[in-house]
Amino acid sequence: MVGSGIRARLRAHRRGDDLRAEIVGIGTELLLGQIPNTNAQEISEALAAIGVDIHFHTVVGDNPERIVATISTALDRSDAVIITGGLGPTPDDITREAVAEVLGRPLRRDEALADSIRSVFAKLNRTMPEDNLRQADLPEGAEPIPIEGTAPGFFIDDPRGMVFALPGVPWEMRAMLDKTVLPKLREHGGGHTLVSREVIVMGLGESRTHEKIRDIVDRQSNPTIAYRAGGGVVRVRLTAKAPSEAAALGLIRPVEDAIRERLGVDALSGNFPSVAEALGDLLRGSDITVAAAESLTGGLIGSELTKVGGSGDFFKGSLVCYATEAKAEVADIDDAILSGPGAVSEEAAAALAQAAVDRFHADLGVAATGVAGPTEQEGKPVGTLYVAAHFEGATEVRFIQAYGDRDNIRALATNAALDLGRRMVLRAL
Repeated sequence: MVGSGIRARLRAHRRGDDLRAEIVGIGTELLLGQIPNTNAQEISEALAAIGVDIHFHTVVGDNPERIVATISTALDRSDAVIITGGLGPTPDDITREAVAEVLGRPLRRDEALADSIRSVFAKLNRTMPEDNLRQADLPEGAEPIPIEGTAPGFFIDDPRGMVFALPGVPWEMRAMLDKTVLPKLREHGGGHTLVSREVIVMGLGESRTHEKIRDIVDRQSNPTIAYRAGGGVVRVRLTAKAPSEAAALGLIRPVEDAIRERLGVDALSGNFPSVAEALGDLLRGSDITVAAAESLTGGLIGSELTKVGGSGDFFKGSLVCYATEAKAEVADIDDAILSGPGAVSEEAAAALAQAAVDRFHADLGVAATGVAGPTEQEGKPVGTLYVAAHFEGATEVRFIQAYGDRDNIRALATNAALDLGRRMVLRAL
């Protein structure tokens, strides 16, 4: 364990440079998966925007010994520890006691804070249980963070590190984060900011993407480059640290341009968060309309397109033909296809894309059919996908052997169908 004096010198050395923070979530309900730890995500995003590095997320249950050990460990390796949860009035709310023990500061009743707690109940016209005054007991020297709901927070700048204790209720946490935590961290954090941009890559996969841009990645230290893959999409994230957002973007742009040039059409043009957004922008600028016919995706293609602002300008509708008989009755797929190659086939995908154009009088039709699981269909294994696009009298079909669970397979089919349509339109423009 690093001693408090050494720790203070380390913090003094780093102030004005890189400030390291750790987020500690307290609550057995988090460990059991009963609620998601959205607080950690929000705090990380907010701290990244002001240039504070997050090296660890930790979650600990409502156990006094483990909470003390967790906070102590966090202080040993971080300059600032942000704790969420455990500030209520019930016996399992022990964040105050744990912080007091770790820092060797006895709890003291803050009478002004006690009055604030009483006033909250008075405004609600409710009788305050005496146990609620526990929330006014703070480690000696702590600075109260004003109440946003019913639970106050507190802040301590100790030789071992800065400690922020915030309520677990997301909206209460968020208000204290914005009003107190971020301003105090800006004061100590050197005034830097972290900025991230993503290049979205379709049709390559993570390893192939890295293979194509490996040399660019290896040359970088600021910005750093990382990958995130899922649903058939690879996101190449570039993150730069600089004194300002403009300066950070200035570091990112030449590297991003080099990556986009290397990847070509496999990288979505523009800074769009999804392939549907990129396709929508392309269609809107060209007065081209699109429709879909979907089997295993069950409406996901239409759902993705309607997430795009102004989608009414280019999206005509979607035929959801999940059952085999629906493909014949709704999309008018020839019985010879359904009884021959089958509902999961290149021929069926092509016919669905054509049907989308015909039924909705659209310029572009996209379609998906396949086996999402849990069992095979027509003798074809789970993950067998065919996506198709029909545009200007031509049809293209792509076979994909997908992986993962039903959700991932369906997401992959959705994104692949939209991407195939995007590529056909790009070639025609």
